[in-house]
Amino acid sequence: GKTYISKKLSRYLNWIGINTRVFNLGEYRRHATTAYTSHEFFRADNKEAMAIRQQCALDALHDVCEWLVK
Repeated sequence: GKTYISKKLSRYLNWIGINTRVFNLGEYRRHATTAYTSHEFFRADNKEAMAIRQQCALDALHDVCEWLVK
């Protein structure tokens, strides 16, 4: 759904000359860990997973800021 639409929109905008990039937190999360393969990763009381998710969000934000500056 969301990622599919984002990538299609990005492809179209790039095609018409507007430079875009999709930053997908799911990709950051999959690169960060393979320890969680179930919904347990998204539980609010799972502190270890929460730390991983927050770090992934910060990494993505850093990449977005770098992309916007260049």
